[in-house]
Amino acid sequence: MSEENSFSFTLFQPHRTRTPKNDEPVIEVRPNGRIVFNKRATQLLDNNHFCMLGYDPEKQALGILPMEQLQPNTFPVRYAAKGAYIGAKKFFKHFEILPDQLVEDTPFKTGEFIGISL
Repeated sequence: MSEENSFSFTLFQPHRTRTPKNDEPVIEVRPNGRIVFNKRATQLLDNNHFCMLGYDPEKQALGILPMEQLQPNTFPVRYAAKGAYIGAKKFFKHFEILPDQLVEDTPFKTGEFIGISL
């Protein structure tokens, strides 16, 4: 094979490399008052459709207590394909802790509560 027939191929390498999906449980608290669970964090809810919310001002932490039944002051948990969310603007406004920007953290279990630092 002569030199003039040699090729210089450029490989197809898209600029954006796909990062592997984060498989860790993550909960987001959004400025609109929504608490969003990714798919892994949703497992912590044990398919409960309601929850009570609590706040620990000393530790700056949000506590989510999953509940099976609708009770006074429970918040509905809405399940979606990629996780779940709770609309909790009233809760955040009550404690004056509505975040200015997205807060994202790994949840922790504390007793029956699912906790997240704010």
